[in-house]
Amino acid sequence: MTSTLYLPRSLSNADSRYTEVELLTSSNYVVVLAEPGGGKTELMNSLAQQLGTTAITASKFVHSGVREKNIPLVIDAFDELAKVDASGIYRLFSQAEASNPTHVYLSSRSSEWDNAATNAFNDLFGHPPLVVKLCELDEVEQRAIFDHHVPGEDFVAFQAEVARFDLETLLPNPQFLKLFADAYIESERHFTDKRSIFAQAVEHLAKEANPNVVKSNPTLSTIQKVDLASEAFSKLLLSGAEGVCTSEATENRMYPLLASLFDAGTAADGILATRLFKPGDSADQHRPIHKIVAEYCAADYLTKRIADPADSLTLSKCLPIIAPNSTVRDELRGLLGWMTALGNKPIEEAAIELDPYAILANGDLSQLEHSSKCLIIKRLKEIETKDPYFR
Repeated sequence: MTSTLYLPRSLSNADSRYTEVELLTSSNYVVVLAEPGGGKTELMNSLAQQLGTTAITASKFVHSGVREKNIPLVIDAFDELAKVDASGIYRLFSQAEASNPTHVYLSSRSSEWDNAATNAFNDLFGHPPLVVKLCELDEVEQRAIFDHHVPGEDFVAFQAEVARFDLETLLPNPQFLKLFADAYIESERHFTDKRSIFAQAVEHLAKEANPNVVKSNPTLSTIQKVDLASEAFSKLLLSGAEGVCTSEATENRMYPLLASLFDAGTAADGILATRLFKPGDSADQHRPIHKIVAEYCAADYLTKRIADPADSLTLSKCLPIIAPNSTVRDELRGLLGWMTALGNKPIEEAAIELDPYAILANGDLSQLEHSSKCLIIKRLKEIETKDPYFR
């Protein structure tokens, strides 16, 4: 684009919701968390302008320091520093505290901020930071970004096309919105099927969108990130957990330790810095960017393993977890729908026998074998005979 569009953002924590102006008057010590692609850098530039200063990246701040005292500090991309040099965050806090700033505003990917960082901030500045999350875009904001990103296109038509594949709940993230907008244009304003949209979307979400981010060591390829995230998503969904945490002190059933989901020695931390995850309720918790994405990735992971004759995971081992006593768990109907769309014929048939409506509502019927489509109709008729109001 030849011009830059910026929309003032809202932020929230467990207790309150803030406009940018309200945030500036609520606390002089603030940490802004958001998933990648959420718009942190643009927000920090806006806050800096309102404070009469300029935002600076954390890495640049540590190396150049502050030439003035008693001024506001607006420091962006804290996560880039934390990723390369864990001790660097303490140098940053020390240098910032020594300048006696009037305000300290930091932004970070949630994957690189935890309760330990909050405590370190409090120890050095003598004030606990107000930790807030960047709110998602509402429909008016989505339309404005769409109109700016693809001028002359019809947002309502785009929204309807996205909704045709039940993807409209992903539009509040600016990166998703632009991703689907680009795919919409590339597909000549008509998406082919849900599977191809998601395959492209997941790959884009796993790629680093910011070329200035320093690569961690070891560096995971895009395929590796997708594979590891898919494995994590499958275990979270099957266990009923909401997300993962990065601190042993705060792990619990709903937020197990990330490392506990993988074999020893697996370097999986890199998946938290992708757009496949978003901030949880506390600083060291991370959740899938959206359940729909988690369901697709988990289904892809499970169906590939089930189809591999050398793998110990079989359909007979998996289905009792998804459908105890042959009744599909409500929260896993989306997963089952995607497993049917991505799996082989035995998976299709077994899933349809269990819950044909889940397949109809959550899957991608265009991917099914002809015989499986006939089986869905047969099973739906059988169920309707017993219960005309089934869902």
